[in-house]
Amino acid sequence: MKKVFYGILCGLLWGGSNVNAQKALSQEQAELQQLKKYEQNNPPKINMPLLAAEENENLFGARLMRSSTLLATSSPERRQPVFVLIYGQSITGSKSFTDNIREYLEQKFPYANIRVENRSIGGFGGEQLIRPAVHDVYRACPDLIIFHVYGGEKHGELETFFSNVRKYTTADIILMNHHINGSQDVIKYNPSSYNYLQFIANKYNCELVNVTRNWSRYLTENNLQVKDLLRDNTHPNRNGNWLMAQLIGRHIQVNTLYPSDWYKMVRSYYVNTASDVNADNPIRFVGEPWKIENGVACGEKGKLRLDFEGSRVDIVAGILPAGKKKGSARIFIDGKPVSQNKSLYTITRPSAGPGTWFPLVRRIEHKSALIPETWTLKVTAVNSDSTVWSFDVYGSKTGFDGSGTSDRSFVSKSGRVVIQMEDFMFAKIKAVFKNVTKPGFEATWKVEPLFVDIYKSPIIEDEKVVYKTTIVQGLTNSAHTLEIVPIGDGLVPIEAIEVHQPPLK
Repeated sequence: MKKVFYGILCGLLWGGSNVNAQKALSQEQAELQQLKKYEQNNPPKINMPLLAAEENENLFGARLMRSSTLLATSSPERRQPVFVLIYGQSITGSKSFTDNIREYLEQKFPYANIRVENRSIGGFGGEQLIRPAVHDVYRACPDLIIFHVYGGEKHGELETFFSNVRKYTTADIILMNHHINGSQDVIKYNPSSYNYLQFIANKYNCELVNVTRNWSRYLTENNLQVKDLLRDNTHPNRNGNWLMAQLIGRHIQVNTLYPSDWYKMVRSYYVNTASDVNADNPIRFVGEPWKIENGVACGEKGKLRLDFEGSRVDIVAGILPAGKKKGSARIFIDGKPVSQNKSLYTITRPSAGPGTWFPLVRRIEHKSALIPETWTLKVTAVNSDSTVWSFDVYGSKTGFDGSGTSDRSFVSKSGRVVIQMEDFMFAKIKAVFKNVTKPGFEATWKVEPLFVDIYKSPIIEDEKVVYKTTIVQGLTNSAHTLEIVPIGDGLVPIEAIEVHQPPLK
């Protein structure tokens, strides 16, 4: 599988000029180029046969209670935001597939405010994808993750990924098993992988989409050959991407036949109850109570306090009364400004290497407290046989922070950058894409806060859309106290506060 995929990649990239060899190439861009090349001689079918009904289709969606409810219950009067994150390698990395998923969801759920983002990394099997997942997934705050990958089964990388998703997020998960591929018109699959993915789905409460079985069935029922849905021996063509989106999409439905417990993971506290005098009321005003207008609390002086358990807090913005000035508020967690918590920072995925979408470094870690800034790794030298690369590291605020080489792990002088030797991708990029990273090439990443120090209510362009702001995430998944303290520059309209408590601690 890997040899076939890498061969295709090399065919794509070797045709490029040397001038462009040091430029990055996006995953979706590469897949689109391959698809268009294939379609020059193999135009896609305009009308594909519809899927036959699946046995027990009424049971689909049992493990997608939260995301499917947000999608299906959105109405013209209240449009819920839903963030769908696609993750995996090249099978899910196609722009065609991303567009198919977006179009399917928008057609099925026309009133939901849907955002679809694809962060797949082609060529990264499960044993590799676990490394950049810390940058791509765990702090992305998705409502729904659509996932597929090969590998990572033998040594636990795949299970570690799902364990981390359940530890750091409250996302629903769609897990796909493998489609039918190969150079011969033979329908076959890997029973070991098939069974393992079923094990993962059951253990980590994922909605398993049985692509293997239903892809086979679709081929047989419509007298299609294996190659009819592929652009090579591995990757779906445009019709294959359409089929994959259809198989996924029919699982995204509200299922009232099973009990739902997502209310335990995402709790809503409506601020108009903060004046209740019950002793056990977790949300309350301290000092001057806020005014309640049309179910929205509008504060200018007193504090709003919430005792909660969880790791992430969102504010649902309220509609400001006509003629009133909108203000802002400071955010405190456990009696301190949220910015004083030095653990609430995340690191973005390092940028791609030359002529590839592979990140130049798979994972950036740290051993000292981070500050928000942009980091640059600049290649300074390559040895004579292009096996060892030297580099300098700079932070936009930290400044020069040390030099290193790719044949050993690196710890910067400040401790704000730690790179394990196996996470350098110089040699892999050279082997796969035939590109030697040259002196002067730079890769960058950012350190970004996981909090909002000063909350400002968003501009409400459409009063029928629900506007949410994540004011903090990455807290220890335990008991905390939130305080929202108006600065006094105007009213702070808040409808509700949502607290996320991931199921795995």
